[in-house]
Amino acid sequence: MSGVNRLPAVEPHLPMLMGMVFGRLRERLAEEAPELRPSQLRVLEWLPPEGLTITELAECAEMTTQGCGQFVRQLAALGMVEVAVADHDARARRVRLTPAGREARARAAAVLEAYDEAWATQVGAERYRVFREVLEEVALG
Repeated sequence: MSGVNRLPAVEPHLPMLMGMVFGRLRERLAEEAPELRPSQLRVLEWLPPEGLTITELAECAEMTTQGCGQFVRQLAALGMVEVAVADHDARARRVRLTPAGREARARAAAVLEAYDEAWATQVGAERYRVFREVLEEVALG
């Protein structure tokens, strides 16, 4: 190991801290669900059982329709989603999870739940509950 200081040279700001946390999560997700990138998980997490059109999915995930379509193609190639013509519009495509997609999403959810539990243990259940409440309020408005 090099002698590099692993602490930032400046007071850590919120995006920096979040990036550090996400880095640890990405590493663990890569171990538990290696076929699934975090960016792909972001798309899978928005899919309800009845599915969504690519446009609806893009809106939910706050992506462009074109970008979301690229992720959907990747996920379809991995067998995690199926894409079919939407009932209401032959030009639209409805995206639904496959059993493989549900299983990968469940493994990722287990990793996230384990981190939730570990963090609550680390800082105390009440502090973590308040932290989550405040973060949800800031993130969701």
